[in-house]
Amino acid sequence: MIRPAPQDNLMPSPIDLHSHSTVSDGTLTPAQLVAHAAQRGVRVLALTDHDDVSGLAEAAEAAAQQGVALVNGVEISVSWHGRTLHVVGLRIAPGDPALTDGLSAIRAGRFLRAEGMAASLEKSGIPGSLEGARRYASRGIIGRTHFARFLVERGHARDVGAVFRKFLGKGKPGYVEQRWAALEDAVNWIRGSGGGA
Repeated sequence: MIRPAPQDNLMPSPIDLHSHSTVSDGTLTPAQLVAHAAQRGVRVLALTDHDDVSGLAEAAEAAAQQGVALVNGVEISVSWHGRTLHVVGLRIAPGDPALTDGLSAIRAGRFLRAEGMAASLEKSGIPGSLEGARRYASRGIIGRTHFARFLVERGHARDVGAVFRKFLGKGKPGYVEQRWAALEDAVNWIRGSGGGA
């Protein structure tokens, strides 16, 4: 992820192979992200949104204008031995049918999870969380980070980390178990599209 410049004025890395836009849980659109990266001196950037590749075309257009080499990427949510992992895929073909079908299924599961989280938070006395999270999820995917931003906005916690500890972590009122893609499937989708996992 692109981070603010360190206080000792060291130059940022010219390569960033893990970044998120508003297509998933980032705060900049794909074009804004590329412009920000270019401004920070990044020359090679991979856009690796969670479970979605729909921002890659916009990022590619912006990268061409900014003189940044864009690496097509994705970060796929997987379940492995009872844990959630995130597998980054680089140099993928975003239109590969197996990849797009797999990502579409994950996004559908994300929406069902979001509905469950909202219902659970409602029972805990926090109404309107799905609509609130949607405001932060400008491109469609609704994740826990979007709920966290909404809960901070409403004063239920001082920051996103506190929201996770109080509401969204395992065993908390807004936690909903999610079964993601199988690790083997995610790796196969990435490799099948010509990428590396």
